Amino acid sequence: MSQQDAIGEAVFFFDGDDVATELHYSEFEALLAGSTTLQALAASVARGAYVVVGTGMAVRAIVCFQLRFDEEGRADPKFSIPLRHLATQAGAGPDLGCGAIRLASRRQCSVSWHAMNLWEPQGSGEASPLNAIQRAAWRNRIGIKLAASDGEDPPVQIGPIESAPTEPSTPSPPPAPPRAAAARPRPPAADGPADRKIDQAFGNEGRVSLPQLIQQHNQNLEGLTRKYRADLEQQQQIYLDQIRNCRDEIQRLKSLLRHEQNRNRRLQQLLRGDVGP
Repeated sequence: MSQQDAIGEAVFFFDGDDVATELHYSEFEALLAGSTTLQALAASVARGAYVVVGTGMAVRAIVCFQLRFDEEGRADPKFSIPLRHLATQAGAGPDLGCGAIRLASRRQCSVSWHAMNLWEPQGSGEASPLNAIQRAAWRNRIGIKLAASDGEDPPVQIGPIESAPTEPSTPSPPPAPPRAAAARPRPPAADGPADRKIDQAFGNEGRVSLPQLIQQHNQNLEGLTRKYRADLEQQQQIYLDQIRNCRDEIQRLKSLLRHEQNRNRRLQQLLRGDVGP
């Protein structure tokens, strides 16, 4: 691979229209695993951006996602958005100064059921959150490293975009020259469990037709219905057997009670002398 193909990953969180928190992707993974917390985002639903950068810290792809944090700053453990998958399958976004990017947002998402967990960047020019992301990438305060060559693949493949919107935004130039990309190789990162489930169920593109989705839902529903019906019938039979046994036991006790009453009555008669020995 050439240096031109080297990329890096980061996750930014917003406070209003500005990037307030910057993380390496490995730090974000630790956050999702519960190893770390973010007190600055405690008790909130934060707007985040998964960012892929290339040579010169030029943004190549952005996934605008939302992430819930509890009162102690722990990330939602149920978060399952396949960020890398959405980045590679994203459609054309605006030109942030180095060519059109790939953008996944609420209005533009290749996996429709994840769209509700994304957000839509609003604004244009300097006020655009996408331009704020590019400026943060150029500053590179956290020292993002690019996946180098030497035969290693980058963690995510971002291909070129053939077409872009006709009215690209024009961000301001970076405040300082970008840092040189490191030449340290980085091992490829495997897709997460959510990515693998999507590929296994719906194909590599992560898409499914509506009839196929309805058919799969009906099959799952029928299987659950049969299972619960069998369990219900089994429980009903158990209850009927228990009721039958209880009735038999009541009859047995009644019979014993009558026998004891008759015996007691004969003994009383003997004591009174009403019956001969």
